[in-house]
Amino acid sequence: MRCLLCNSSSTRPFHAWPTFLVLECRSCGFRFIDLETWTSPYESHDYYDEKAVASLVSMPFDRGFIRRRINQIKQFSATGRSLDVGCGLGEVPRLLSQLGYDAEGLDESSAVINVLSRQAKSVKWHCGTVSEVLPTLGLFDVVTLYHVLEHIPDPIRAVEGILKNVRPGGLLIIEVPNAGGLFTRLMGPRWHYYLDHHVNYFGKRHFYKIATEFGCEVLRIKGDYDFTYPTGRGWKIVVKRMLCMIGFQDVISVVLRKKKMKVMDNFFISNC
Repeated sequence: MRCLLCNSSSTRPFHAWPTFLVLECRSCGFRFIDLETWTSPYESHDYYDEKAVASLVSMPFDRGFIRRRINQIKQFSATGRSLDVGCGLGEVPRLLSQLGYDAEGLDESSAVINVLSRQAKSVKWHCGTVSEVLPTLGLFDVVTLYHVLEHIPDPIRAVEGILKNVRPGGLLIIEVPNAGGLFTRLMGPRWHYYLDHHVNYFGKRHFYKIATEFGCEVLRIKGDYDFTYPTGRGWKIVVKRMLCMIGFQDVISVVLRKKKMKVMDNFFISNC
């Protein structure tokens, strides 16, 4: 099948697992699941199990990895209307709401959205798919996708659609596992994020291509040391940060700015 990123027909098998096959594009190096032989494991059940939903009752939502995400948003956009696509347990919208953002969250999990709607009423929660809900929501200053894009079978069309909900000059922030990191290259097919529900495997260079494709300004593309949160404390975090500095970056964090519409100079010249 054609590459999901550049549409090249020059693809080859990278590795086959018992339930899925990952292909690699010879043109751009992008890796992706062979959709012609793949069935989503979440077609028949909710992404979140009952235990995950129950944890919402008492779980702290200001953990370290969430603070890191919030600090990144604040660095580029101090306030405004925000939407977290694939909001999961809702940590980012809840903290942004506390900081004065007009925060909203979207997720396909009705179980999670039902709980969040009762717990965090200062946030507007939406349940449904991106294609169903986004066209009804209007424009945002900040749209975030934390570990969402790797699950979407048509990532280019998804980004194109989501950008329609970003104001000119607004931000699109994406975080995904880093398929181009040193640890990934060392592990090869044993890398722990080759999973049957991860359709796409991005490296940093692929986001420069996406930015060019849609005329976005790249504000930041950076590797981070941990997928979600520091699993240890003290010396473990220090070691992870040091490893990150030499290339062991488990995730990619991307900040894109949607370019503002340019006013044609000829419009003014013709009226002089």
